[in-house]
Amino acid sequence: MYFNYKLNSIIIQLEKEVINMEKKLDMHMHSIYSDGSKTPEELIDMAIQENIGTIALTDHDNIDGSKELIVHQKEGITLYSGVELTAKVPKGRMHILGYNIDLNNEELNTRLHEMKEASIYNMLLYIEVLKKDFNIIIPQSEIDKLLEIKGNIGRPHLALLLIKLGLCHTVDEAFDKYLTYAYKKVSKIKKGLTKEECLSLINGAGGVPILAHPVSLKLTNQELEEEIKYLISCGLKGIEVIHIHNLPNNREYYRYLATKYDLLTSGGTDYHGEEVKPNVKIGSGIDNNVEIYEDTITLTKKIKSRYSR
Repeated sequence: MYFNYKLNSIIIQLEKEVINMEKKLDMHMHSIYSDGSKTPEELIDMAIQENIGTIALTDHDNIDGSKELIVHQKEGITLYSGVELTAKVPKGRMHILGYNIDLNNEELNTRLHEMKEASIYNMLLYIEVLKKDFNIIIPQSEIDKLLEIKGNIGRPHLALLLIKLGLCHTVDEAFDKYLTYAYKKVSKIKKGLTKEECLSLINGAGGVPILAHPVSLKLTNQELEEEIKYLISCGLKGIEVIHIHNLPNNREYYRYLATKYDLLTSGGTDYHGEEVKPNVKIGSGIDNNVEIYEDTITLTKKIKSRYSR
């Protein structure tokens, strides 16, 4: 009797694993707690509808969304806590994803509260650049609304405001005309974390630090390899191989680096919602250029979600 019960349990577990292997994964997305337009629960419902079996919520410098996400755990989907920390670097943009973090970690929560305050400071710097260099005067009432946003404030929020004010038609246009310039202008004086601090915070919270979309660093392959070697010495554990902006040759090289340096691999669509990135679909990216299954990346095979039921 015991044998039959145990055998039946094994069969049920195997059936679940087979079903999960047929489902997609999306380990990079944003909610209203950073610069996305969906609530955490809406992201779960969308993922289930799109046959996605595993997701991670990786809001910019904020874990309030992940805290809300795990409250809404539903049958048929595995949820990973996550965050995307912004590191100050002299060239390009560096983001470090933190997966499976302890959401109650005191140091992480303290530093992210500081990052919320820093995002307000940085936003005021951007607004000042628009005023001085483009003669764009944003009404104080609109600035007040920006500062009341639930999560951290970023350039996409400012882009949407510029659209609202009739100064451009799309988020991409706002970046092309104003915000890329503004970023370069304030990047050296804006507040933020160093890459070493990002890695230390994630590891300290029991998480897995993954270098996000390495293409955004604007480095040659040789420069990137040297950078990754240094990041590994600081605690880096993986690399985001699959991303909407990682081209096939990028992905091939990132997999090579992952194999060479024994790094975990991950991937996701960087979904934000229709307002910010209208051409990016959850679970499939841009024109289906992101398709991730259980055997596509190693992160979820090696690291079990601390919040799964």
